[in-house]
Amino acid sequence: MYYNGTRIFLVSFFVSLITSVVVCAVFFFVLPLATGGADKVVPDVIGSNQEQARVIAESRDLLLVVGGEEENEEVPPNLICRQTPLPGSVVKSRSTITVFLSTGSSQIVLPDLRGEGLSEATVRLTELGLNIGEVKSEENAEIQKDKIISTLPAAGTKVKRGEKIAVILSRGVQTAEVPRCIGKSFSSAKRIIESSGFVVGSVRYEVSTEFNVGIVMSQSPAPGRQANKGSTVDLIVATVLE
Repeated sequence: MYYNGTRIFLVSFFVSLITSVVVCAVFFFVLPLATGGADKVVPDVIGSNQEQARVIAESRDLLLVVGGEEENEEVPPNLICRQTPLPGSVVKSRSTITVFLSTGSSQIVLPDLRGEGLSEATVRLTELGLNIGEVKSEENAEIQKDKIISTLPAAGTKVKRGEKIAVILSRGVQTAEVPRCIGKSFSSAKRIIESSGFVVGSVRYEVSTEFNVGIVMSQSPAPGRQANKGSTVDLIVATVLE
């Protein structure tokens, strides 16, 4: 009788022990696998670089995967501009955060290249991802010869990366010797002035006893002087007293 009681006690004890071990195993090993681990809050990694984001994710027992690149007006190149799941989301341990790296903005503000040489401007535009397009030139009294007067599009305009920028270079101001018109008829003087690259300016008529009617008596600038091409030559033409 004593033996049977002891045997029953031992059997009950071992059954209880085995049951406890099984329950503990389920609680500590099986249950976490079934539920996917403890909940984790997704960190905000937008604005971080890839390595910083990886360290942050791993510190939360999460995985980081780069999903690709995309343009972004606000986030500088090579930094994370978008992530999924969103920051603050609750996920299971070892879940994946997919991030996208910014390639920067495709819109570039065209700098002011006025007064710069062509080679200098080419380097600046190339660094911005732009190219030199058509090159024209025109006379300009303010900008030194072979320096940029303006661009097309104008400085300050937003342009796309890779776009060609046309530039206008200064030829400076060309000068020429003012031709002699004194003693010539007005019509001849006008022709001489224009063929020399100048323009007839003001024309005054004065009475003269020395010159015949219609003959140029005086001019300004004086003959032989250097003047900018395109500038005016004023004339005084002889007439008679009515």
